[in-house]
Amino acid sequence: MFRYAEVLVDVANRRLDQSFHYLVPEYLNLKTGMRVLVTLQNRKVQGLVVNMTDDLPEEMEGVNLKQVLEIVDEDSLVPSDLIELAHWLSQTTICSIAQSLHTVWPLLKGKVEAWIVLLASIEDSDVQTLQWLDSEAFRGLTVLNRARKKAISLKVFLKRANISVETLDKLLRHGLAKKEMRFIGTAQSSIEQVIEPEQNKKADSDKSQSGRTYELTKEQATAVKGVLAALEEGSPQTVLLHGVTGSGKTEVYRELISQVLAQGGDAILLVPEISLTSQVARSFESQFGEQVIILHSGLGQREKMKAWSEIVSGLKRIVIGARSAVFAPLPHLRLIILDEEHDGAYKQDENPKYHARDVARKRMDQRKGVVLLGSATPSLEAYAAGQTGKIRMLSMTTRIGTSVLPPVEIVDMRDELRQGNRSIFSLPLQQKLRERVDRGEQTMLFLNRRGYSTFVVCRECGYVVSCPNCDIALTYHTQGQAMRCHYCDYKELPPHTCPKCGSRYIRFFGQGTQRVEEEIQGLFPDVPILRLDYDTTRSSEAHHTILDSFRRQEASILVGTQMMAKGLDFPNVTLVGVIAADQTLNMPDFRARERTFQLLTQVAGRAGRSSKPGEVVIQTYSPRDSAVVRAANHDFQGFFWEEINYRKERKYPPFTHIIRVLLLHEKEDRVIKGANALGACLQQGMQEPEFGNTDLDILGPAPAVLSKLRNQWRWQISVKGTRQDLLRSFLHQGVQRFFKSPSSNGIILNIEVDPLST
Repeated sequence: MFRYAEVLVDVANRRLDQSFHYLVPEYLNLKTGMRVLVTLQNRKVQGLVVNMTDDLPEEMEGVNLKQVLEIVDEDSLVPSDLIELAHWLSQTTICSIAQSLHTVWPLLKGKVEAWIVLLASIEDSDVQTLQWLDSEAFRGLTVLNRARKKAISLKVFLKRANISVETLDKLLRHGLAKKEMRFIGTAQSSIEQVIEPEQNKKADSDKSQSGRTYELTKEQATAVKGVLAALEEGSPQTVLLHGVTGSGKTEVYRELISQVLAQGGDAILLVPEISLTSQVARSFESQFGEQVIILHSGLGQREKMKAWSEIVSGLKRIVIGARSAVFAPLPHLRLIILDEEHDGAYKQDENPKYHARDVARKRMDQRKGVVLLGSATPSLEAYAAGQTGKIRMLSMTTRIGTSVLPPVEIVDMRDELRQGNRSIFSLPLQQKLRERVDRGEQTMLFLNRRGYSTFVVCRECGYVVSCPNCDIALTYHTQGQAMRCHYCDYKELPPHTCPKCGSRYIRFFGQGTQRVEEEIQGLFPDVPILRLDYDTTRSSEAHHTILDSFRRQEASILVGTQMMAKGLDFPNVTLVGVIAADQTLNMPDFRARERTFQLLTQVAGRAGRSSKPGEVVIQTYSPRDSAVVRAANHDFQGFFWEEINYRKERKYPPFTHIIRVLLLHEKEDRVIKGANALGACLQQGMQEPEFGNTDLDILGPAPAVLSKLRNQWRWQISVKGTRQDLLRSFLHQGVQRFFKSPSSNGIILNIEVDPLST
C-alpha cells in the first residue's frame, strides 16, 4: 500500500491552489480519484486524491505530515482523464484548479456533514438485554430506527434524540451505530446506489442501427465516409463540416453516431443553446431510444447526479446538450460533435472561461477520437485551420430535396428615408409581408438586439463615427456623454451634424423587438404575431410553446432575436426579414463583420426550406458593406478571404492571441487607479530581457464596453501577441507585480484567454 497521497484541496483560493501531501493511514484503502476529507489550516476540507506514492519530493523530506481523515465515497472515483483535464483547464484558462475541478466533475460541490447510521435492530433481544442501555441510549436508537434509510445527520440526531455526546459515544463504541462523513448538496450515495443494476435496465443497443427515417444524399454519404476514415486512423483529429443551411448536417450526425455506437463507442452532440437540446434530442431518440440523454447547466443537482450515474454506468451512450455537456464522463467516448460551431455560446463567461471546442479537442487527444465541427458559417479560426491543413475539411454545397438557397434583396434604408418612409419597415418588406399574409404563408422578422450600446449613425448617408486608430465604431456612453474606443481609449464628443454630408439626421441607433412587434401589429391589425426573445422565454417551457405554436401555423409572423437563427425548420416560412443589419455590423469589436455575416446567413437560411421557394429582405444603412453583400450572395469563401486579409493586416486573431484582464471595483476612481497601475506593471515587464524583443502589444487601459455592471465599475487591459505561452508568462509576472502594489487592494481581476468579444 502506498504511504502518501497527493491531495488537491477544494478551495478556490489562489494561495492554496495546489496539491498537498498527506500520510495514508493503514486502515484506509485509498485510490487515485477518490474524494477524501483532510485538514487544511485547522479546518476540514474536501480534497481529491490525484496521486499515490511511496516517495516524497525532496523539499518535503522531514516535514511533519498530517493524515488523510476520511474517504468520502469509496465507490465514486473521478476518472484519471478528467483529473488531467482539470489541470489542463486551469493552466489554459488561468483559473484555480478547484474551479476547474468543479466544472469538469460538478458532483464535487457540497458541504461536509457528519451522519449517524444505525447498525443494529432495536427489536433484537441481544440489544435489549444490554445492561448499559439506559432510556437515553434507547431513545437515540429509536430515533435512528424511524429515520429514512436508518441514517440521520449528527446535528439533527442530537437535537431530536435529546441525548448527550457521552451516550452517543457509547452507541458508537459498542457497534450499535456508526459515524460517517457525507457531502450534502451533491450525491449522498454512491453511483452504484443511485442507478438500477445494469442488467435490470439494459440499453437496447440494436437501436443504434434501426429507426432510420432518412436516406443520405451523395454529399452526406461522402461527409460520413470522410469522418469515419478519420476515426479509423486511431489518432486525435478535428474535422470541419462546412454545409450550407438546409444541407442536412443533422442526418450526417445521426449516421455517424450510429456507426460509432455499432463499433462500441460513445458520442457527445453539442448545440449552442439549452433551448435547442430538446428539439434536437427528439430526432435522435426516435432512432436511438433510451441510449440518449440530455445534459445542460439548467438541470438540478439531483437530476445531474442521476444523469451522470447513468452515463458512467454505460446505460446512456449519446449525450446531447449545451456547452457543459462536453465534460460528460462517457466511458468509451470516441466522437464529439459541435453543431453551429461558430456560435459564441460555446464560450463560458465565468471561470474557468473555456471554449467547448478546445475542451473537445483535449478530450479527443486523450481518447484518440474525432472532434467534428459543423456549420454553414464556420468561425474564421476553424476555416483558416481547414485551409492550411491543420484540420480536415468536408463540404456540402447544396440543400437536400428540391429546396434551394433563397434570393436576398438588400434594401437601402437611406433611400426609404428620402422617400419619406420613416417606418422601421421598408416599402419592399411591407409589400412582401402582405403577399405572405394573403397566401397563408409565414414570415420571420429578425432583429438582433444583443447589442449592449448604441452607435452613432447618419440616416442620410450611412456614415458611422469610428475610431481613427482602430477602425472600430465608437460607442456612445451616457456617462460623460462622449464616444469612446474600447481598444485605445480614443474619445470625442458626438457630432450635431454628420461630418461627411452635413445632415442633421445623425443620431444614436437602436431599436428592440417589442417596438417591431407593436409596429407590425399596427400594419396588420388582424394578423396573429408571436415574439421570441429573452423577455418572452423566461419560463422553461415558453420557448417550446412559442415555436410549437408557430409550427402549427397559429401565427403568421414571428418576431425574434438571434434565437431564431439557430436550427429552426418551418416548411411554411417563405419570407425572412432582417430589420437592421447595422446593429451587429457597427458593434465596437473586430469580430463585428464576421458576426454580421454569420447572423445574416443563418437567418436567411430559415426561408424556403421546403418545396415552397423563399425570399429574404435585409434592411441596412450600409448596403455596400462586404459582410452584407457577401451574405446576400451566400458567398462564404469570398467573405472569408476578404476578412482574413483584414485580420492579418491588423494583427487580429487568428494571427495573434489576446488575453484580456477585466478589473472590477465598486468605486470608479479605485478601478481607474488599479487599471493604470496594472498597465504600468505590464509596461515594466516589457523591459525584461525575455519579453523586450517580442511582438507583445499592450492595449489600454480603457473602460469596458459595459462600464458598470451589477454596481461594479469595469476597466480592461488586453495583451496581444503571436505566442500564447509567452503571453501567459508575461501576464502572470505583471499580475504578480500588480498585487504587490497598494493600488490592487480590493480590485477583482477577471482574466480571459482569447475572448470572443473585446
